[in-house]
Amino acid sequence: MTVKEETRELTLRQRHGRAINAVAELLRRELSVPNIYLEPPSSLISADVLAVDRGGAGDLHGVKIKLADDIDLSECQRWEASNPKEPDQLEWIAEFGEKLNGIHQQLMSMPANYRYLAIPVESFGMVYHELGHFGVFPEDGVGRLGFILITDRQEEPPTADLAVVPERFRMDPAKLKAIETKLLSKSRPGPDIYVRI
Repeated sequence: MTVKEETRELTLRQRHGRAINAVAELLRRELSVPNIYLEPPSSLISADVLAVDRGGAGDLHGVKIKLADDIDLSECQRWEASNPKEPDQLEWIAEFGEKLNGIHQQLMSMPANYRYLAIPVESFGMVYHELGHFGVFPEDGVGRLGFILITDRQEEPPTADLAVVPERFRMDPAKLKAIETKLLSKSRPGPDIYVRI
């Protein structure tokens, strides 16, 4: 008996969850024996995925995921086909800039050695260009934001690919200590994904 599965529209939460899994799989492949936390407590770190390299004893890799609903470019694409610089377009550009500024501030304050923004592959050009106004490097020059591109493949699982390699940021020792104590210690529940040794 063949069961025909009906294609239905996924909710934003479901699409976000699928993107989290794709990012976690990318980090699992790229890092050395990582411990991966899916949606760690926001009181500790504003990341959707946190990977701790070298079996939980290494660098912290924090990823913030922003999907098309978070950074909707459809309005911009509509205006590019019509007359540029209409009042509505200028208003949209200002709102888009405010959203990206908020995302930039979250990333720059994230307590992680390596920080990434994961976005849909079709958003990369505009987001990377606009984030350039705020800077992919911190003011002290130590570190660089990495970019992960999410490709939605409809019924197939989405994929995540590294587009811009991050560089190491400085870590606030107090924030690192809080993460180690409240999330990474042996007495806490373990990571969501890890390698049994």
